[in-house]
Amino acid sequence: MVTVEEAKKAILKHTHILASEKRDVEDAFGFVLAKDIYSPVHLPPFDQSGMDGYAVIFDDVRKNKNISLIGESSAGSVFSKEIKKGQAVRIFTGAKIPKGADTVIMQEKVKIEDGHLQILDTQLVLGANVRKKSSQILKGALALNKSNQLNAGAIGYIAGMGIKEVKVYKKPLVTIIVTGSELQKSGTKLKTGNIYESNSATLIAALKSIHIDPIEVKCVEDNESKLIRVLKKAEKVSDIVLLTGGISVGDYDFVGSALNKMKVETIFYKVKQKPGKPLFFGKHEKVLFFALPGNPAAVLSCFYNYVYPAVRKIQGDSSVFLTSFKLPIKHEYQKKKGLANFLKSRIVNNFAVALDGQESYKLSSFANANAIIYLSEDMEMVKAGTLVDVYLLP
Repeated sequence: MVTVEEAKKAILKHTHILASEKRDVEDAFGFVLAKDIYSPVHLPPFDQSGMDGYAVIFDDVRKNKNISLIGESSAGSVFSKEIKKGQAVRIFTGAKIPKGADTVIMQEKVKIEDGHLQILDTQLVLGANVRKKSSQILKGALALNKSNQLNAGAIGYIAGMGIKEVKVYKKPLVTIIVTGSELQKSGTKLKTGNIYESNSATLIAALKSIHIDPIEVKCVEDNESKLIRVLKKAEKVSDIVLLTGGISVGDYDFVGSALNKMKVETIFYKVKQKPGKPLFFGKHEKVLFFALPGNPAAVLSCFYNYVYPAVRKIQGDSSVFLTSFKLPIKHEYQKKKGLANFLKSRIVNNFAVALDGQESYKLSSFANANAIIYLSEDMEMVKAGTLVDVYLLP
Protein backbone atom coordinates (compact mmCIF):
# COMPACT_ATOMS: atom_id res chain seq x y z
CA MET A 1 0.00 0.00 0.00
CA VAL A 2 1.02 3.60 -0.60
CA THR A 3 0.31 6.60 1.59
CA VAL A 4 -2.18 9.30 0.62
CA GLU A 5 0.67 11.70 -0.12
CA GLU A 6 2.49 9.12 -2.28
CA ALA A 7 -0.70 8.39 -4.21
CA LYS A 8 -1.33 12.07 -4.96
CA LYS A 9 2.25 12.61 -6.11
CA ALA A 10 2.05 9.57 -8.37
CA ILE A 11 -1.14 10.81 -10.00
CA LEU A 12 0.35 14.21 -10.78
CA LYS A 13 3.55 12.60 -12.07
CA HIS A 14 1.73 10.34 -14.51
CA THR A 15 -0.92 12.82 -15.69
CA HIS A 16 -0.01 14.70 -18.88
CA ILE A 17 -1.59 17.95 -20.06
CA LEU A 18 -3.78 17.72 -23.16
CA ALA A 19 -3.19 19.65 -26.37
CA SER A 20 -4.61 23.15 -26.81
CA GLU A 21 -7.24 24.44 -29.20
CA LYS A 22 -8.86 27.74 -30.14
CA ARG A 23 -12.44 28.40 -29.04
CA ASP A 24 -14.84 31.29 -29.32
CA VAL A 25 -14.95 33.20 -26.04
CA GLU A 26 -18.68 32.49 -25.64
CA ASP A 27 -17.93 28.76 -25.86
CA ALA A 28 -14.92 28.73 -23.51
CA PHE A 29 -16.60 28.63 -20.09
CA GLY A 30 -14.95 26.08 -17.80
CA PHE A 31 -11.91 25.66 -20.05
CA VAL A 32 -8.37 26.50 -18.92
CA LEU A 33 -6.29 29.12 -20.70
CA ALA A 34 -3.33 27.75 -22.64
CA LYS A 35 -1.87 31.18 -23.30
CA ASP A 36 -1.58 34.46 -21.38
CA ILE A 37 -4.07 37.12 -22.47
CA TYR A 38 -2.92 40.70 -22.97
CA SER A 39 -5.48 43.42 -23.44
CA PRO A 40 -5.59 44.85 -26.98
CA VAL A 41 -7.40 47.96 -25.70
CA HIS A 42 -7.65 50.29 -22.74
CA LEU A 43 -10.55 49.44 -20.42
CA PRO A 44 -12.48 51.63 -20.20
CA PRO A 45 -11.41 52.96 -23.61
CA PHE A 46 -12.25 56.53 -22.53
CA ASP A 47 -13.27 58.47 -19.43
CA GLN A 48 -16.88 57.50 -18.82
CA SER A 49 -19.65 58.32 -16.41
CA GLY A 50 -20.36 55.95 -13.56
CA MET A 51 -23.77 57.49 -12.88
CA ASP A 52 -26.77 59.12 -14.51
CA GLY A 53 -26.23 62.80 -13.77
CA TYR A 54 -24.48 65.91 -15.01
CA ALA A 55 -20.91 66.33 -16.28
CA VAL A 56 -19.37 69.54 -14.94
CA ILE A 57 -16.09 71.31 -14.30
CA PHE A 58 -15.38 70.84 -10.62
CA ASP A 59 -13.83 74.31 -10.26
CA ASP A 60 -17.20 75.82 -11.27
CA VAL A 61 -18.92 73.92 -8.48
CA ARG A 62 -16.23 74.87 -5.96
CA LYS A 63 -16.60 78.56 -6.84
CA ASN A 64 -20.43 78.37 -6.88
CA LYS A 65 -20.54 79.56 -10.48
CA ASN A 66 -23.80 79.79 -12.37
CA ILE A 67 -23.79 76.61 -14.51
CA SER A 68 -25.96 76.27 -17.62
CA LEU A 69 -27.04 73.04 -19.30
CA ILE A 70 -25.90 72.91 -22.95
CA GLY A 71 -26.47 69.35 -24.15
CA GLU A 72 -26.57 65.62 -23.53
CA SER A 73 -24.20 62.63 -23.69
CA SER A 74 -25.56 59.10 -23.65
CA ALA A 75 -23.95 55.68 -24.14
CA GLY A 76 -23.13 55.39 -27.83
CA SER A 77 -24.07 59.02 -28.57
CA VAL A 78 -21.14 61.30 -27.78
CA PHE A 79 -21.41 65.01 -27.01
CA SER A 80 -18.71 66.23 -29.38
CA LYS A 81 -18.17 69.79 -28.20
CA GLU A 82 -15.86 70.90 -25.41
CA ILE A 83 -17.44 72.04 -22.14
CA LYS A 84 -16.30 75.51 -21.14
CA LYS A 85 -16.46 77.27 -17.79
CA GLY A 86 -20.00 77.64 -16.50
CA GLN A 87 -21.35 74.83 -18.68
CA ALA A 88 -22.67 71.30 -18.00
CA VAL A 89 -23.96 68.35 -19.99
CA ARG A 90 -26.65 65.84 -19.05
CA ILE A 91 -24.90 62.46 -19.00
CA PHE A 92 -25.87 58.80 -18.56
CA THR A 93 -24.08 55.79 -17.12
CA GLY A 94 -21.35 54.52 -19.44
CA ALA A 95 -21.35 57.60 -21.66
CA LYS A 96 -18.11 59.36 -22.64
CA ILE A 97 -17.18 62.31 -20.48
CA PRO A 98 -17.18 65.42 -22.70
CA LYS A 99 -13.88 67.21 -23.21
CA GLY A 100 -13.35 69.80 -20.50
CA ALA A 101 -15.54 68.08 -17.87
CA ASP A 102 -13.87 66.33 -14.94
CA THR A 103 -16.67 65.43 -12.52
CA VAL A 104 -20.17 63.94 -12.61
CA ILE A 105 -22.88 64.98 -10.15
CA MET A 106 -25.58 62.38 -9.45
CA GLN A 107 -28.95 63.38 -10.86
CA GLU A 108 -30.48 63.04 -7.39
CA LYS A 109 -28.17 65.84 -6.18
CA VAL A 110 -29.18 68.39 -8.80
CA LYS A 111 -32.18 70.59 -9.52
CA ILE A 112 -32.71 72.23 -12.91
CA GLU A 113 -34.21 75.73 -12.93
CA ASP A 114 -34.52 77.68 -16.19
CA GLY A 115 -31.80 75.59 -17.84
CA HIS A 116 -29.34 76.09 -14.99
CA LEU A 117 -28.03 73.63 -12.40
CA GLN A 118 -28.76 74.06 -8.74
CA ILE A 119 -26.26 71.73 -7.05
CA LEU A 120 -27.34 70.08 -3.80
CA ASP A 121 -24.30 67.85 -3.24
CA THR A 122 -22.19 69.38 -0.48
CA GLN A 123 -19.79 66.41 -0.40
CA LEU A 124 -18.81 66.50 -4.09
CA VAL A 125 -15.11 65.94 -4.83
CA LEU A 126 -13.01 66.35 -7.95
CA GLY A 127 -13.40 63.34 -10.27
CA ALA A 128 -16.51 61.99 -8.55
CA ASN A 129 -18.41 59.32 -10.53
CA VAL A 130 -15.88 59.30 -13.37
CA ARG A 131 -14.45 55.97 -14.52
CA LYS A 132 -11.01 56.93 -15.77
CA LYS A 133 -9.66 55.64 -19.07
CA SER A 134 -7.68 52.37 -18.57
CA SER A 135 -8.61 52.27 -14.85
CA GLN A 136 -9.48 48.57 -15.27
CA ILE A 137 -6.53 47.65 -17.49
CA LEU A 138 -4.00 49.35 -19.75
CA LYS A 139 -3.66 48.43 -23.39
CA GLY A 140 -0.95 45.77 -23.67
CA ALA A 141 -1.09 44.79 -20.00
CA LEU A 142 -1.44 41.19 -18.80
CA ALA A 143 -5.15 40.51 -18.28
CA LEU A 144 -5.31 36.81 -17.43
CA ASN A 145 -2.61 34.23 -16.79
CA LYS A 146 -2.21 30.96 -18.61
CA SER A 147 -3.56 27.96 -16.64
CA ASN A 148 -6.50 29.87 -15.15
CA GLN A 149 -9.91 28.28 -15.55
CA LEU A 150 -12.40 30.59 -17.23
CA ASN A 151 -15.42 31.46 -15.08
CA ALA A 152 -18.31 33.73 -16.05
CA GLY A 153 -16.43 36.85 -14.95
CA ALA A 154 -13.39 35.93 -17.04
CA ILE A 155 -15.55 35.30 -20.11
CA GLY A 156 -17.14 38.74 -19.80
CA TYR A 157 -13.77 40.37 -19.09
CA ILE A 158 -12.24 38.89 -22.26
CA ALA A 159 -15.28 39.75 -24.38
CA GLY A 160 -15.11 43.33 -23.07
CA MET A 161 -11.61 43.62 -24.56
CA GLY A 162 -13.01 42.76 -27.98
CA ILE A 163 -11.28 39.36 -28.09
CA LYS A 164 -13.26 36.80 -30.08
CA GLU A 165 -11.10 33.66 -29.69
CA VAL A 166 -8.98 32.24 -26.90
CA LYS A 167 -6.44 29.43 -26.78
CA VAL A 168 -7.44 26.82 -24.20
CA TYR A 169 -6.48 23.29 -23.23
CA LYS A 170 -8.86 20.57 -24.35
CA LYS A 171 -11.11 19.02 -21.75
CA PRO A 172 -10.55 15.33 -21.00
CA LEU A 173 -12.86 12.70 -22.47
CA VAL A 174 -14.08 10.63 -19.52
CA THR A 175 -15.87 7.26 -19.59
CA ILE A 176 -17.60 5.83 -16.52
CA ILE A 177 -17.89 2.05 -16.14
CA VAL A 178 -19.95 0.70 -13.25
CA THR A 179 -19.54 -3.00 -12.40
CA GLY A 180 -21.78 -5.33 -10.41
CA SER A 181 -24.38 -7.98 -11.23
CA GLU A 182 -26.49 -6.84 -8.27
CA LEU A 183 -27.06 -3.33 -9.62
CA GLN A 184 -30.42 -2.11 -10.90
CA LYS A 185 -31.43 1.12 -12.58
CA SER A 186 -33.50 3.60 -10.62
CA GLY A 187 -37.20 3.56 -11.45
CA THR A 188 -37.43 -0.23 -11.72
CA LYS A 189 -38.94 -2.59 -9.18
CA LEU A 190 -36.13 -3.75 -6.92
CA LYS A 191 -35.44 -7.47 -7.03
CA THR A 192 -34.52 -9.44 -3.93
CA GLY A 193 -30.80 -9.17 -3.24
CA ASN A 194 -30.29 -6.27 -5.63
CA ILE A 195 -29.55 -2.60 -4.98
CA TYR A 196 -30.14 0.53 -7.01
CA GLU A 197 -27.08 1.72 -8.90
CA SER A 198 -26.05 5.22 -7.75
CA ASN A 199 -22.32 5.49 -8.45
CA SER A 200 -22.77 6.61 -12.05
CA ALA A 201 -25.14 9.42 -11.01
CA THR A 202 -22.69 10.45 -8.29
CA LEU A 203 -19.72 10.59 -10.66
CA ILE A 204 -21.66 12.38 -13.41
CA ALA A 205 -22.67 15.08 -10.92
CA ALA A 206 -19.15 15.36 -9.49
CA LEU A 207 -17.68 15.73 -12.98
CA LYS A 208 -20.26 18.33 -13.96
CA SER A 209 -19.31 20.36 -10.89
CA ILE A 210 -15.92 20.86 -12.56
CA HIS A 211 -17.39 21.44 -16.04
CA ILE A 212 -16.83 17.93 -17.45
CA ASP A 213 -19.54 15.86 -19.12
CA PRO A 214 -18.70 12.14 -19.40
CA ILE A 215 -18.81 10.87 -22.97
CA GLU A 216 -20.31 7.50 -21.99
CA VAL A 217 -21.61 5.59 -18.97
CA LYS A 218 -21.65 1.79 -19.08
CA CYS A 219 -22.96 -0.75 -16.57
CA VAL A 220 -21.30 -4.17 -16.73
CA GLU A 221 -22.18 -7.33 -14.81
CA ASP A 222 -19.47 -9.29 -12.99
CA ASN A 223 -18.04 -10.98 -16.07
CA GLU A 224 -14.39 -10.55 -17.00
CA SER A 225 -14.68 -11.06 -20.75
CA LYS A 226 -17.57 -8.59 -21.04
CA LEU A 227 -15.67 -6.08 -18.92
CA ILE A 228 -12.57 -6.36 -21.12
CA ARG A 229 -14.65 -5.67 -24.25
CA VAL A 230 -16.13 -2.55 -22.66
CA LEU A 231 -12.73 -1.39 -21.41
CA LYS A 232 -11.13 -1.77 -24.84
CA LYS A 233 -13.85 0.37 -26.43
CA ALA A 234 -13.55 2.96 -23.68
CA GLU A 235 -9.78 3.17 -24.02
CA LYS A 236 -10.02 4.06 -27.71
CA VAL A 237 -12.13 7.18 -27.08
CA SER A 238 -11.13 8.31 -23.58
CA ASP A 239 -8.42 10.22 -21.78
CA ILE A 240 -9.65 8.97 -18.40
CA VAL A 241 -11.58 5.79 -17.58
CA LEU A 242 -13.36 5.59 -14.22
CA LEU A 243 -14.51 2.22 -12.90
CA THR A 244 -16.45 1.50 -9.72
CA GLY A 245 -16.64 -1.80 -7.89
CA GLY A 246 -14.91 -5.11 -8.49
CA ILE A 247 -11.43 -3.96 -7.48
CA SER A 248 -11.13 -5.96 -4.24
CA VAL A 249 -10.12 -9.62 -4.04
CA GLY A 250 -13.48 -11.40 -3.94
CA ASP A 251 -14.51 -14.25 -6.20
CA TYR A 252 -16.51 -11.87 -8.38
CA ASP A 253 -14.04 -8.98 -8.45
CA PHE A 254 -12.74 -9.00 -12.01
CA VAL A 255 -11.60 -5.39 -12.52
CA GLY A 256 -7.99 -5.98 -11.46
CA SER A 257 -7.52 -9.06 -13.65
CA ALA A 258 -9.24 -7.37 -16.61
CA LEU A 259 -6.93 -4.34 -16.39
CA ASN A 260 -3.94 -6.64 -16.08
CA LYS A 261 -4.92 -8.57 -19.22
CA MET A 262 -5.21 -5.24 -21.06
CA LYS A 263 -1.62 -4.52 -19.99
CA VAL A 264 -2.62 -1.44 -18.00
CA GLU A 265 0.44 -0.43 -15.97
CA THR A 266 -0.26 -0.43 -12.23
CA ILE A 267 0.99 2.84 -10.73
CA PHE A 268 -0.42 1.93 -7.33
CA TYR A 269 -3.03 -0.36 -5.83
CA LYS A 270 -4.39 0.21 -2.33
CA VAL A 271 -3.92 3.35 -0.27
CA LYS A 272 -3.51 3.65 3.50
CA GLN A 273 -6.83 5.39 3.93
CA LYS A 274 -10.41 5.09 5.05
CA PRO A 275 -12.69 5.04 3.13
CA GLY A 276 -11.40 3.75 -0.19
CA LYS A 277 -8.42 1.54 0.62
CA PRO A 278 -8.76 -0.70 -2.50
CA LEU A 279 -8.09 2.15 -4.94
CA PHE A 280 -6.31 1.41 -8.22
CA PHE A 281 -4.53 3.91 -10.44
CA GLY A 282 -2.95 2.80 -13.68
CA LYS A 283 -1.98 3.90 -17.15
CA HIS A 284 -1.89 2.47 -20.65
CA GLU A 285 -0.07 4.72 -23.08
CA LYS A 286 -1.65 8.12 -22.23
CA VAL A 287 -5.02 6.86 -20.94
CA LEU A 288 -5.50 7.04 -17.17
CA PHE A 289 -7.47 4.31 -15.36
CA PHE A 290 -9.01 4.79 -11.92
CA ALA A 291 -10.66 1.75 -10.37
CA LEU A 292 -12.64 3.09 -7.44
CA PRO A 293 -14.24 1.00 -4.69
CA GLY A 294 -17.89 0.05 -5.01
CA ASN A 295 -19.20 1.63 -1.81
CA PRO A 296 -20.82 4.96 -2.72
CA ALA A 297 -19.18 7.20 -0.10
CA ALA A 298 -15.78 5.68 -0.84
CA VAL A 299 -16.33 6.39 -4.55
CA LEU A 300 -16.98 10.08 -3.91
CA SER A 301 -14.16 10.42 -1.40
CA CYS A 302 -11.69 8.90 -3.85
CA PHE A 303 -13.03 11.08 -6.64
CA TYR A 304 -12.40 14.32 -4.77
CA ASN A 305 -8.97 13.32 -3.51
CA TYR A 306 -7.54 11.60 -6.60
CA VAL A 307 -9.69 11.87 -9.74
CA TYR A 308 -10.41 15.58 -9.22
CA PRO A 309 -6.73 16.64 -9.28
CA ALA A 310 -6.06 14.43 -12.31
CA VAL A 311 -8.94 16.03 -14.22
CA ARG A 312 -7.73 19.50 -13.22
CA LYS A 313 -4.15 18.84 -14.24
CA ILE A 314 -4.90 17.09 -17.53
CA GLN A 315 -6.74 20.20 -18.74
CA GLY A 316 -3.87 22.48 -17.70
CA ASP A 317 -5.27 23.98 -14.50
CA SER A 318 -2.69 25.58 -12.19
CA SER A 319 -4.68 24.68 -9.07
CA VAL A 320 -5.38 20.95 -8.96
CA PHE A 321 -6.33 19.99 -5.42
CA LEU A 322 -9.39 20.96 -3.40
CA THR A 323 -9.01 24.27 -1.56
CA SER A 324 -7.62 23.47 1.89
CA PHE A 325 -7.11 25.27 5.19
CA LYS A 326 -6.97 24.46 8.87
CA LEU A 327 -9.87 24.69 11.29
CA PRO A 328 -10.45 23.41 14.83
CA ILE A 329 -12.43 20.17 14.92
CA LYS A 330 -15.66 20.63 16.85
CA HIS A 331 -15.85 17.26 18.60
CA GLU A 332 -13.36 14.68 19.78
CA TYR A 333 -12.71 11.93 17.22
CA GLN A 334 -11.13 8.50 17.67
CA LYS A 335 -9.52 6.68 14.74
CA LYS A 336 -7.16 3.79 14.15
CA LYS A 337 -3.51 4.61 13.72
CA GLY A 338 -1.98 3.58 10.40
CA LEU A 339 -4.84 4.66 8.11
CA ALA A 340 -5.55 8.24 7.04
CA ASN A 341 -9.22 9.21 7.41
CA PHE A 342 -11.37 11.39 5.17
CA LEU A 343 -14.40 12.52 7.17
CA LYS A 344 -17.52 14.01 5.63
CA SER A 345 -18.03 17.31 7.42
CA ARG A 346 -19.64 20.71 7.57
CA ILE A 347 -18.02 24.01 8.42
CA VAL A 348 -20.11 25.63 11.15
CA ASN A 349 -19.09 28.87 12.89
CA ASN A 350 -15.44 28.35 11.88
CA PHE A 351 -15.38 24.81 13.27
CA ALA A 352 -15.06 21.58 11.27
CA VAL A 353 -17.89 19.28 12.32
CA ALA A 354 -17.54 15.59 11.44
CA LEU A 355 -21.00 14.36 10.45
CA ASP A 356 -22.72 11.19 11.60
CA GLY A 357 -22.62 8.29 9.14
CA GLN A 358 -18.97 8.02 8.17
CA GLU A 359 -19.31 4.44 6.92
CA SER A 360 -18.27 3.92 3.31
CA TYR A 361 -21.73 2.78 2.19
CA LYS A 362 -23.52 5.89 3.52
CA LEU A 363 -24.02 8.81 1.15
CA SER A 364 -26.45 10.55 3.49
CA SER A 365 -23.59 12.33 5.25
CA PHE A 366 -22.03 13.39 1.94
CA ALA A 367 -25.42 14.82 0.95
CA ASN A 368 -25.09 17.27 3.86
CA ALA A 369 -21.34 17.88 3.65
CA ASN A 370 -19.59 20.97 2.34
CA ALA A 371 -16.08 19.86 3.31
CA ILE A 372 -13.83 16.90 4.08
CA ILE A 373 -11.71 16.63 7.22
CA TYR A 374 -8.36 14.95 6.60
CA LEU A 375 -6.75 13.10 9.50
CA SER A 376 -3.29 11.74 8.71
CA GLU A 377 -2.41 8.09 9.32
CA ASP A 378 -0.30 8.84 12.42
CA MET A 379 -3.24 10.50 14.25
CA GLU A 380 -5.29 8.47 16.71
CA MET A 381 -7.19 10.43 19.37
CA VAL A 382 -8.10 13.86 18.02
CA LYS A 383 -9.26 16.14 20.80
CA ALA A 384 -11.94 18.80 20.33
CA GLY A 385 -10.37 22.08 19.26
CA THR A 386 -7.40 20.45 17.51
CA LEU A 387 -6.50 22.17 14.24
CA VAL A 388 -7.11 19.77 11.35
CA ASP A 389 -6.80 19.94 7.57
CA VAL A 390 -10.12 20.74 5.89
CA TYR A 391 -10.80 20.39 2.15
CA LEU A 392 -13.60 22.53 0.76
CA LEU A 393 -15.91 20.65 -1.61
CA PRO A 394 -16.72 22.23 -5.00
